[in-house]
Amino acid sequence: MKRFILLLSIIWGTITCAVAQSDYYMRQAQSFQHEAEYYIRQAQGYDREAEYYNRQAQSHLRNAEYYSKRQNFDQAKLYQNRAKDATENAESYKRKADSSRDKATSYMKKAERALQQARESR
Repeated sequence: MKRFILLLSIIWGTITCAVAQSDYYMRQAQSFQHEAEYYIRQAQGYDREAEYYNRQAQSHLRNAEYYSKRQNFDQAKLYQNRAKDATENAESYKRKADSSRDKATSYMKKAERALQQARESR
């Protein structure tokens, strides 16, 4: 009888440990998924900023063209410089968006591995 109870307690402990390990991996996967979602939202924000600066650059180039036609070359040069700065800002935000997307991809891969470990530990 003692052996039977001992055997049952060992089996129960093993099952409990496996379930706890599985829960750990599930929580870890959810955490990684939340991180990935954060970086995706961040990338979307950077994309919006890049679009804004691209629109600004287009507007400045139109103004530069307008002043060039009127032979006001100082104003045209000013707007060309502003367009260049806006383009550089847009490129910077695009790089940030790409970096955030890379981080999101990395976290999704980590979440997949954690889910796989949760399945294996069941």
